[in-house]
Formats: sequence, structure tokens, C-alpha cells
Amino acid sequence: MQLSSTFRRVVNRFRRPILAYFRMPGSKGFGALIVFFVLIFSGAVFDLKLNYHDPATGIGLDWVSSIYTVFMLLVFESPLPFPKEPIARLAFFLVPISGFLVLGQGIFRLGNTLLKRDLWEAAMASTYSDHTVICGLGRISRRVIERVRDLNHEVVVIERDADNEYISKMRAEKIPVIIGDAHNPEVLAHANIAEAESVVPCTSDDMTNLSIALEARRMAPNIKIVLRMADTRLAENVRTGFDIHTAFSIPEIAAPAFAAASTKAPLDHAIAFDVGNTRNLITITKFDLVPESSLVGKTVGDLEDEFEVAVIALSRKGEFQLHPRDEVMLLAGSSFVVSATIDTLNQLAQLTPPSREYEHYLKGQWQIRT
Repeated sequence: MQLSSTFRRVVNRFRRPILAYFRMPGSKGFGALIVFFVLIFSGAVFDLKLNYHDPATGIGLDWVSSIYTVFMLLVFESPLPFPKEPIARLAFFLVPISGFLVLGQGIFRLGNTLLKRDLWEAAMASTYSDHTVICGLGRISRRVIERVRDLNHEVVVIERDADNEYISKMRAEKIPVIIGDAHNPEVLAHANIAEAESVVPCTSDDMTNLSIALEARRMAPNIKIVLRMADTRLAENVRTGFDIHTAFSIPEIAAPAFAAASTKAPLDHAIAFDVGNTRNLITITKFDLVPESSLVGKTVGDLEDEFEVAVIALSRKGEFQLHPRDEVMLLAGSSFVVSATIDTLNQLAQLTPPSREYEHYLKGQWQIRT
């Protein structure tokens, strides 16, 4: 799976620039010119092979000599005397002219590619499929982009402000950034919205995000929409009334995290999990296992049974394990992520430091019970 993903990225690294080059404005005319050039080149090879005879000796050419002569004619050089046959003379004129036209057009298009960055970014974005389109480039969307890429998923960004400070960073990471208004169907089309897997309107304005989502849905009815909204009630109405797959309310997401941060408990993250009128929190905390901890030598199963926690992940000897097996042993220097009650988290924090307090532990400012 990983090999396949890596191979696909390597192939795309070479394939996409070539495709994008021929999708720049004027590509149809350039394509026709190349076809014309190929026909001239091939015809000239046949022409010289069948019709050329040296004016002095009358000797003709073999296939290799014909091909070599045509290549030389492209750079306005000829290893052969000018022929007497009118049809052979035609090759001596048409080949340099067609080569000059293709070379000139190629240089012009290369200049467009280098100087008109926005056109190139749109051309690159048109080569993507099954990707995520992020609308709006800010602090939150930057984190979304990082996480999406962590999942080996590709991203195209639409940003209205050409002076946005994050654009250069995104482009340095080979992420296409299209400058334009994501409300505009033409701009969404440049992001190849028709072949995208999902779109994430992630600006700071709820109505802007909703407008982008509806336009994307109109252009690509089956696209998945993940909508950022600040208004909790509006998010729920959008979810049900507009058939938006996912509408996230930022306050709704942030509230558990703020609640977790406001306590003395060692909480890294918290997720609301409400059932009816009962509010619950799912906690997530990472611990570093120090050598003197009494947890060293226990297994994952021992930890879960003794403290009634759920071990979500474990990093041991540089190996990351999601949902580690019960028999895996906890070693000094390893880290583990658990979900537990507040009381249990406080109990574990007395036996080994939470990762965020590890520096305090090294300074002697976080005491553990041995």
C-alpha cells in the first residue's frame, strides 16, 4: 500500500508537469503545430530517402542518412549538397521553417509558464483527481492541509488574496494554489472540482463558506463537503437542510478542548460525546514512560485492566502502533496515548509524566511516585 502510494507520487512528479504544460492557454494551437511538425519531419525523411540524389555522384540515401540529414536541417545545417530534384528541395525548406515555428512557440510557452505563475498553478491543478479542494488559506486551513497530506491525500488550494503570507509556503511544498474567488465557477473549475473527492470551504465567514459549498455541490453533485462554521445552530441547519455531508461548528469543536485546558488534569485533547441530555468527554493524553516508573515492564493489557483505560496508540523503539496488542510490553523511553477518566489520568500522571510535562520532569519540577 505504502509502496503503491510512493510509486504514484513519483510518477505524478514527472507526469503532471508534462500534462500541465500542454494544458496552458493556447495548448490546442501548440498541439496542432506539433502534429504538423511531426508530419513534416516524417515526410521529409521519406522524401529524402526516395528522391534525394547527390548532384555530383547521383548516389541516394539510406534511412539512417535521411533521418540524420533531417535532424541537421532543423538547426539550419545540411551535411549534403542542395538537391536538384524539386520535391527533395521542398524538404530543405519546410524542415527548418517548421522547426523554427515549434521552437519559437515552445520558448514562448515556457516563458508563460515561468512568468505567469497563476496560469501554471491552474494547469497543474487540472491534472489532479480524487483530491481535496481547500477554499481559504489561513491558520486553520493550514493545519487541515497538513493533516490531509498526512493521510496521503492530495490537496489543491483556492485563495482570494494574492498577498496571503502562506501562498509561497504552500507552493514550495508543491501544493497548487489558485488565486481567485471560490464562489466563481470558473475558479472552482480550475481546481478540477468535477474530479475532486471533497471540498473544504474554510474561510472565516460562515455565509461565504456556505455559498462556496452550494456552488461546488451544483458543479459536482456527488462531492463530499466539509464545512467550517462558527454558528452552532446554523451548522446544524445546514447539515440537515442542504444535505451537506459534514458541517463543523468551530465553537462546538473547541469547547471540549477549552474545558480540558482549564482543568489541572493532564488532558491533551477532549472530544464531546453526548448521549441525550448527558454530556460526556472522551479524553486523549500522551504519556512518556520514564525508567523509574512502576509501569515499565507491564503489558498493554495489564495497563488497560489495572487502570481501566483504553490504550489508543504506542510508540516503542521508533515503531508506531495503533491499538497495540495486549501482550506488547511497555518499555522505558516509549510513549503511549490513552483515553481515561480524569481521576485515572491524574493517577497515571503520578507514575509517569504526560508528554507535555516531560521538560518539567527533566528539570525536577514534575515528581512521580516510584
